[in-house]
Amino acid sequence: MITTPIHTREPRGRRYLFFLLYVAALGAFGSLVNDMYLPTLPDMMREFDTSPSMVQLSLTSVMLGLGTGGLFWGPVSDRYGRKSVLIASLMLFCAATAVSLFSDNIYFFLWSRLFQGFGAGGAMILSRSIPADLYTGRDLAGIMALVGAVNGLAPAFGPMFGGLMADDCGWRGIFMVLLAIGMGMLIASRWTKESLPFRRRVRRDLWSSFRNYRLLSRNRKFMFAVAVKCTVSGVLFAYISSAPFVIQDHYGYSRLSFGLVFGLNAMAIAAGSVVSVKFRNVKAAMLAGTCGLLLFAVAESVAICCVDSFWVYESLVVLMLFFVGLNFSSSNTIAMETGACDVGAASAMLSAVGYAFGGIVAPLVGLGDNMLHSSSVAFICCAFVAVVLVVMDRHRARHS
Repeated sequence: MITTPIHTREPRGRRYLFFLLYVAALGAFGSLVNDMYLPTLPDMMREFDTSPSMVQLSLTSVMLGLGTGGLFWGPVSDRYGRKSVLIASLMLFCAATAVSLFSDNIYFFLWSRLFQGFGAGGAMILSRSIPADLYTGRDLAGIMALVGAVNGLAPAFGPMFGGLMADDCGWRGIFMVLLAIGMGMLIASRWTKESLPFRRRVRRDLWSSFRNYRLLSRNRKFMFAVAVKCTVSGVLFAYISSAPFVIQDHYGYSRLSFGLVFGLNAMAIAAGSVVSVKFRNVKAAMLAGTCGLLLFAVAESVAICCVDSFWVYESLVVLMLFFVGLNFSSSNTIAMETGACDVGAASAMLSAVGYAFGGIVAPLVGLGDNMLHSSSVAFICCAFVAVVLVVMDRHRARHS
């Protein structure tokens, strides 16, 4: 890949390969934290003697941590540099993951997940901030597509390995693997280089750095990309929170089978991220992504009402998630380019709003009597809002 550096500290040769792999791993971190334990959600519900909605709150809890953690780590990284923030956030993640292993009730587990997400939030925002420090334009879009593709592969393999481990190790064994991954990322950070030199850091005091969120909230193009990412995240997290119960409890598949199916679906997200760079521009990719998402969300809802078939459900989910990936890559690129003056804050705000909306949607799909029906309603509502946002933006651009 030929790249256009912003300054002379860009990785070269073998360092460039390590840079790509490490940034992609950072981008996958949040997906692993979210998805690797999904096959054990029904078992956790029984172990903690609680309801499906309460167990799904563990997804909300970690997403709240990922979002608020990103909001905190973003400005801090703009002020003090990326590497020190990366190390601190990974240390917090490892500590919270170790503590979560001693959970004996759902409430202790929810608090552990909150701090686990808060630590992982630093890695997530830096997976976008570090490339944006070094590259721009189509080169940045290419790296973002790689991050998006690996972000799809992580939930592909995470639940599959979780399903393999669930019978022998349970959710605690899965969390021990997450702890090992966090420790490995922490050790590997020794070989990373600081991507934000002192001369390019925010010179204001830290409190002033947090005011960047107010400035970004007034950036119409940035907030448009954030809003699209937010609504598309609602579709993704409605699927993530409902899938373990739909596939295992409703259709009767095993935890391993669930992991394999979930992995296939995650590969569709990765494929959508890769295809996004084939469009003539990112807004064309976003229009195609939102329209396709709404089309298959409606098709999924009709199929659920008319045909109670796993294969019909699964086929439409794959197509729907392909367009989720298409949207994620395009909205990430638009947001990071329009928020380039405050990269850390822009990356943090992008993550926070998406996780906040996803955290709201996740437990809602467990409140109804039929999770298939409640999740399909969430699919349609979120996809419809995404299409409306894109159409309104194109109309505004045409008349401005």
